[in-house]
Amino acid sequence: MRFLSREQARDLGALSEWARRGLSQFAGREASYDAETVQLLDEWIDHTLQRGGAAPEGAALLWASLLGEMFRRRHEGWWATQDGKIVIVCPTSMREQRVIPVQEEVERRIAFGMSESLTYFYNITCIELKLG
Repeated sequence: MRFLSREQARDLGALSEWARRGLSQFAGREASYDAETVQLLDEWIDHTLQRGGAAPEGAALLWASLLGEMFRRRHEGWWATQDGKIVIVCPTSMREQRVIPVQEEVERRIAFGMSESLTYFYNITCIELKLG
């Protein structure tokens, strides 16, 4: 695992903000970085895939940056990479660190549909982080 530089983290934060604005436009209301937004993200992914059959180039990174920023803000995490994929490293309640594979989860969501719900993943992971 490798933590990203400040500049790289800033770039992913800017990308997540771009994704948040796009999601707000899709939803017809302001999206923030909260659990409700993850549900909207699931809907946005479904809508995009139903229209074109496949995710547009760069969409997985765009969606992963938004999901990652939600974890980063809620759990005071840090941007990193592991095996060439974007992850968030979050502290647990037991003062350990947990790697959250946000890019891998988004790619699974794209490949397998709603059976790999990001909403479910987000909620379960948040609980696990609180429990330690």
